Amino acid sequence: MASTECGQLSRAGSLFSLLLVTLCAWLAAQCVLQLWHGLAQPVVPYPASAPVADLLSSHWTPRQAPSDDLPLTTLKVDYLGSLKASPLRATVLVLRYQQQERTLTLGQRLAPGIVLHDIDERGLIFDNQGQRERLPWPTERPVIGLKRKE
Repeated sequence: MASTECGQLSRAGSLFSLLLVTLCAWLAAQCVLQLWHGLAQPVVPYPASAPVADLLSSHWTPRQAPSDDLPLTTLKVDYLGSLKASPLRATVLVLRYQQQERTLTLGQRLAPGIVLHDIDERGLIFDNQGQRERLPWPTERPVIGLKRKE
């Protein structure tokens, strides 16, 4: 038994020596190869590429961000009155459109393709065929009757 263990140890030692000699030979070959080809030249970075043209920019329109400068509406809408609520968005409006008086709240349709989109302190915002338009509040008229002071 002792002789087999001793034989296995000598085989492992010779295998380790062979592996070590192979590693040293490979490292020596790498050193000779670097000396033969000279030191590696620094890598030149590629120049920055030109920006890509907006090929599809004429085929789509970006979503319009909510802004304060909405165009005034071209609709023939007359503001007749309103019951302003505490959250302004809950206001009930009375409007005249195409010789008809209509009562509207937020989200209701004034006509096909025309929806009351929002109500804010500057006026009404309509969604007219996908385009947002503003109808400003009319100038204040003299009060007849009761008015709550804020």
